[in-house]
Amino acid sequence: MKRGHTIDGLADSVDILKRAGEELLRTGSIDAVDRSSWFTISLNSTATVVVACHGGRRPTTPPESADAPE
Repeated sequence: MKRGHTIDGLADSVDILKRAGEELLRTGSIDAVDRSSWFTISLNSTATVVVACHGGRRPTTPPESADAPE
């Protein structure tokens, strides 16, 4: 996992998806044209309703790695 990367709405999305149980869902992703942010969406089986969404802004500088050489 990358450090410094915040994901908004993830906890709520997980709760919603747990409640969906065995319901068939579709997933998709959305990237901003400038690649500054991203979102993952979950849709109902007919892709007519977004049931959950999470995402966030991408860091403007690469996050530091815990195992990067010094």
